[in-house]
Amino acid sequence: MNRNHIHPHTLILCFVAFVSILTSSCSTSKKLNYFNDLPDSEAYELKAMPVPERIIERGDRLDITFIVKDQESAAFFNKHSMDGVASAVGAATGVGGSVSNGSDFLVNPDGEVEIPVVGKVQLAGLTLNQAKQKITGIVSPYLKDPLVEMNFQSFKVTVLGEVRNPGTFVISTQHATLLEALAAAGDLPHTAKRYDVRLLRDYNGKRVVRKFDLRKGSFLEDPDIFQMRPNDVLYVQARSGSLFKEDFGLATSIVTILISAITLGFSIQNNKN
Repeated sequence: MNRNHIHPHTLILCFVAFVSILTSSCSTSKKLNYFNDLPDSEAYELKAMPVPERIIERGDRLDITFIVKDQESAAFFNKHSMDGVASAVGAATGVGGSVSNGSDFLVNPDGEVEIPVVGKVQLAGLTLNQAKQKITGIVSPYLKDPLVEMNFQSFKVTVLGEVRNPGTFVISTQHATLLEALAAAGDLPHTAKRYDVRLLRDYNGKRVVRKFDLRKGSFLEDPDIFQMRPNDVLYVQARSGSLFKEDFGLATSIVTILISAITLGFSIQNNKN
């Protein structure tokens, strides 16, 4: 009798357990990882994606600065006086004039901002460059050679559903991407449906809902999804019973291979004895 002989059933059980745990792990990782379908290479070149020019909308807050040569006339347009800053900017720019303090202008529900002296100005639907040209033309009768600087104060997105930290986030940039929005929400837990993410957009007079799959790299080259718009809402679905099934299958595989290893150890020990 060969004492070193291992029962065939033990070998079969070990092989099945190994294949089971390997398959379960691969299946789970494919469901949890982003853009699985990209080539498995060190570098993959994506198509160039132009950043869309942002449109001014109702509720936006604009930082508007006036730089002019005539310090006294500029004071009427400034919400707050900053003579020290005005002098410094004048010296630095060579215009020897006045600058506002970067006043906060709210775009009201009618799409207007109210500027001292000239009153309400319709800006909703314009780009920053268009708005600057419009305001420059409006204040030109009051200010000599005005220079108008304008920026959005923030970028707001909302991420809801199965994310680690749902809520509304103000991103301190002029533009934001889908990945930045997900990062602001703490990314997705294992219980999230990466293949069923919804984008709700109400922007520039158009309302749309887009569904996409984070496991596919195609969203990286889709500007309507990858490039966020102000006030976008992301909603991530939760996986109900699928997580339990996957975790249970993985746990079962681990237990099976452990039992197989123990059985194999006992078999070898008995054969030696």
